[in-house]
Amino acid sequence: MGDSIIRNVGTGQNNMMVECFPGIRTEKLHRVLDNRDLGTPDTVIIHVGANDLKRSINLDYVMSQVYSLVNTAKGKFPQSKIVLSGALRRTNVAWRRIRTLNDRYDWIAKTLGVTFVDPNSWLEDWDFATGGLHINRRGARRLSQLYSRVGGLGGRRKKEWHLMLNVCNKGTSARTQKTSTEEN
Repeated sequence: MGDSIIRNVGTGQNNMMVECFPGIRTEKLHRVLDNRDLGTPDTVIIHVGANDLKRSINLDYVMSQVYSLVNTAKGKFPQSKIVLSGALRRTNVAWRRIRTLNDRYDWIAKTLGVTFVDPNSWLEDWDFATGGLHINRRGARRLSQLYSRVGGLGGRRKKEWHLMLNVCNKGTSARTQKTSTEEN
């Protein structure tokens, strides 16, 4: 599940499932996760927080919401690898605040025994569109590559579903991309 930031992530990948719910925040995404049948993915990539961070002064509140979401994902997908992706830098939130949140995400991942990845270490300034809020196509390709590496997509041949959970920005349109690879 994703927002306009990851609109083209997974394009050209035949083994990712990406869904978008416009306007959703971490606490609402948690309810979606609880109430929806999302199959049995090998890897679940959770990318949340920047929208919550912009709307909340209290980092502890954002952290507690993400902690709860990741813990729920672990329970719902006990056989899946869970990856918590850090918040992407953006022009309308201070970089220091993003780094602080991602440090806390790293702590959440270590505490819950999941993998943390910081996409900011993978993306460069020219991977962002004009205005610096969203990634461009090049950035989407690079983020796809990062998630493929972290998710272990490599040369695996069994059927795989990768689910990307992300908080949606208001005003984005819903898009679902579902693809898979079958065992050869």
